[in-house]
Amino acid sequence: MINAEKKKALLELLKTNTGLVESYYFTLEQIGDLKTNYIDYMTTAPIDVNTELKRLVGANYDLCTALLTMLLREDHFSNGEFEIRYEQGQVTPIIKKMLELL
Repeated sequence: MINAEKKKALLELLKTNTGLVESYYFTLEQIGDLKTNYIDYMTTAPIDVNTELKRLVGANYDLCTALLTMLLREDHFSNGEFEIRYEQGQVTPIIKKMLELL
């Protein structure tokens, strides 16, 4: 998928203004950026989500997709966590950074 198509999909995701896990999984899969190997991008073990999110400032596109995948996987183990993080404003900055980097 070309960058313009990725941007369009990510902008649509922002417009939904919701923290629905399914929407984020679908979009990342659709644009080919779901990082099943997200753990390879992390610097903490076990993964400390809050520490990893601090890396967003200097993140490249691949790290952004890994961080977003990390949040989705966190929700898998702690049901409802993604929506909480969304409401706390921790998800949208990742999408905005991805758009900026595209």
